Parts: sequence; structure tokens; C-alpha cells
Amino acid sequence: MRISEVSRHSGVSTTALRYYESIGLIAPERSGNGYRDYDAAVLSRLDLIEASKELGLPLGDIGRHLRSLESDSCTDVRDQLRPLLAERMRMIDEKRARLDALRARLDQADHGLANCPDRDEHCTTDCVFRARSEAPS
Repeated sequence: MRISEVSRHSGVSTTALRYYESIGLIAPERSGNGYRDYDAAVLSRLDLIEASKELGLPLGDIGRHLRSLESDSCTDVRDQLRPLLAERMRMIDEKRARLDALRARLDQADHGLANCPDRDEHCTTDCVFRARSEAPS
């Protein structure tokens, strides 16, 4: 298959396919005229690459995982992949905690604004930040 066919069948852009080739994730043959020639197996490989990206795995880790799939036992692949997934989950949990804290601060600021009295004087940010500064440390 030519690159345009692979792109059409996989939904992966030709730019991404060229990039994947440049970093060794896929390796098409070259025809006599220099065109890339992909076999049907590339579609399964691209499915795995895209599924791994959806899990948030970096391309470098995906490349190592693909090489592992080609040479290691299922047990070895599992044992290599599980810590990687655990690390991604830990990172997401940390990010979730930061987002929860930000959400709480935003709720607090919104509450301060909602309780800010109507007045004709020059506006200050006291209403937004008062509750935060008055909160116990």
C-alpha cells in the first residue's frame, strides 16, 4: 500500500506516518521509484501505536514496547508494560489532585465574587481573594 492508502485506512495522517517512520515505529519498504510501500501488517501496528497514545504513553516508550513485542515473551512484555502504566496512573492522580485544588480555589473565588456587594466605588479584588487570605493556613 502507498502512504495515502495507509492514511485512508488507518486514519493516521501522512505527516504522522512519515514521522513514525523517521523515529522507527514503522518501516515501509521502498519501491524502485522510491515510493513507500507498506504491507497490511502496518495497519495493526498503527492501531497499537494509536491505542498506546490514547493511554498517554510517550512515543519513545511505544517504540520500546513495539520492539519488545517483536522479541520478548508475553510474560516479559506484561512485566515491562505494567510499571509503565502504573507510572502513567500515578502521574494522572497527581494531576487530578492539582486540578481538584485549582477547582476548589476557583469555587472559592466565585463565591467571593457572588458575595461582593454592589457599590459605586472603585472595584478591588478583595471580594475574590478575601476568603483565601482569611482561611486558616
